[in-house]
Amino acid sequence: MKKGFGNRIIVGLVIALTAVTHWLLFYIIIINSFKTKAEASKLSLSLPAEWVAWDNYKYVLTYKDFIFLRSMLNSLIITAVTMAVLVLVASMTAFVLVRRKNRFTGFIDKLILAGLIAPLSIIPTYWMLSKLGLANTMPGLILVEIALMFSYATMLYKGYIATVPREIDEAAILDGCGWRELFFGIHFRLMKPITATVIILRAFVVYNDFSNPMYFLSGSKSSTVQLCVYTFQTTYGTDWGHLFAAIVLVSLPPAVLFLIMHKRIMDGMVMGAVKG
Repeated sequence: MKKGFGNRIIVGLVIALTAVTHWLLFYIIIINSFKTKAEASKLSLSLPAEWVAWDNYKYVLTYKDFIFLRSMLNSLIITAVTMAVLVLVASMTAFVLVRRKNRFTGFIDKLILAGLIAPLSIIPTYWMLSKLGLANTMPGLILVEIALMFSYATMLYKGYIATVPREIDEAAILDGCGWRELFFGIHFRLMKPITATVIILRAFVVYNDFSNPMYFLSGSKSSTVQLCVYTFQTTYGTDWGHLFAAIVLVSLPPAVLFLIMHKRIMDGMVMGAVKG
């Protein structure tokens, strides 16, 4: 009993410490976004001596002829299209691999698993996009993001589909369902929890991605919001007040997405881990 009580105390302290450190980080970002450039550069925990919240956020929103808003729109478009295509392709691929077992599906399984291990090669990927006429374009970046996340999403879908009884398929086929009705009318609806999990976990990665847009949108006018935020840091210093204001604005879309879909996340993760 004493040992169990001691473990609970340790776990409680770790959780409390984690909560404090995370909330402290949010507090530092938000409170310093309300300060002047000179005061924000001190990175202190004190309240602002002079509140310039409106000035900081207005500066960010109108920065370089509204480039921040255009960049955020670009990031949202890239994230939304990537998630839509990824969910559709990964779920259909997983459905076929789970429901049709033959020598080809086994080989494809191994290829998908290799995709979790193989790193992105920048130069060959850029060369291929150039040959396709997609270098430094948003469609090209979207294809790269989908390719990088396809294996992970497919594995999650496979684990979830494996928990769905095959009797559902048999009953649907006996009722005259074709493959479209079977997948989109039945299975895709059952996949809502795992779809929410894939979206919430992968959308954050795409939206917050810095390196891939830097490589594959280099010199493009279709800048993403992460590249735009980086411009608040210069060789000669960092404009902390405006930088923190930009970070707060950038954090709003992921926060809204999480609040909308968080109830389905744990269901998808737990059910997808039962088998597979």
